[in-house]
Amino acid sequence: MNFKNSQYRFNYTFGSMFCFGTYVIGQLNLDIVVTNDIAMRMLTDINDYYKKKKIIFISNREFGHSVDPKVYQLVNSKTIIGIAIVGKSQEQKVQATTEQSLYNGPFGYFNHIDSAIEWAKSFTIDSHTLSAG
Repeated sequence: MNFKNSQYRFNYTFGSMFCFGTYVIGQLNLDIVVTNDIAMRMLTDINDYYKKKKIIFISNREFGHSVDPKVYQLVNSKTIIGIAIVGKSQEQKVQATTEQSLYNGPFGYFNHIDSAIEWAKSFTIDSHTLSAG
């Protein structure tokens, strides 16, 4: 999927990240396992791009990548204030349930990217915070 209206796109050998005003969509290649090294690269780019702005991270798992649960130790829930997982398989849903227990903040599982984007947009912004709407 190509997100032409993104404000910025990070391209990696393992996938891409698409930056929008208050959310970022990570879309990785088939069969990639998100390790600490991959997560650190993506999180560093998010921090550099958004500075201290609070955002929602949408993980588009359309191509079937997985995540090493240890990477959740790297996520700062003060800046990434919500996570959405997009997938369609039962295996992805089970993995998302496991990941949800590792993250301290709003977390959603969606069958379609459009639903995850609408959820991300439901968070409201004021001058200092992004909060659930």
